[in-house]
Amino acid sequence: MGSSHSHSGHRKRTREEFLQNGLDHLPPHRVLEILLFYSIPQKDTNELAHQLENRFGSLAGVLDAPYKELLTVNGVGENTAVLLRLISAIARRYYLEKADTAPQDDYMRVVEEKLKAWYVGRTKESLTLVSLDNRLRILHIDEVKTGVADAVQIQYRELAKIALSYNATNVILGHNHPYGTALPSKADQTTTIALINLFREIEIDLLDHLIISGNECVSMRNCGYLIGAI
Repeated sequence: MGSSHSHSGHRKRTREEFLQNGLDHLPPHRVLEILLFYSIPQKDTNELAHQLENRFGSLAGVLDAPYKELLTVNGVGENTAVLLRLISAIARRYYLEKADTAPQDDYMRVVEEKLKAWYVGRTKESLTLVSLDNRLRILHIDEVKTGVADAVQIQYRELAKIALSYNATNVILGHNHPYGTALPSKADQTTTIALINLFREIEIDLLDHLIISGNECVSMRNCGYLIGAI
């Protein structure tokens, strides 16, 4: 009984501390401890929080960990694994909606903010197509499942199919470097120039290719990487 009251009191004090002061001053394991309150009732979650941080290296590492790997940690059940996987997914949705508040007269700023949000919590490199109309308004954002830096013709067929399905007249490519800088590779440059020229054959302008790494974004066009496109 005493232990139950002790946990209850600790949780209440911790919640009140969060509501008053937020999370910025708390170490990663304390943030995890609070989060685990909501999947593990009536139990001290501090030790499990430490285990998770040690296993995956950081708070972000825990929140990015695959569902099946989370389940291999002693004390992590299905509810906890789902809760931890939800956080980055919710954060991504949150930032995507927040990006809608960017000034609409600056379409590149809108696209950049959307793509930064799109890649929140994604740990694998992927290629994304942003389809725009003739007034440079976003029609749709699609993740393309093919590789990023090879098989140009395969990429082009998939990208063109998507763009044409929305009657897009302009498109922007985006891809992420989850564990590196936002600088494009030589293959990124060569592939993008080839795609620009292929898109022109169907009267669609590929306006830019944005490389995202965390909160960093590099425009290949603005940085001069696309010199050589017809």
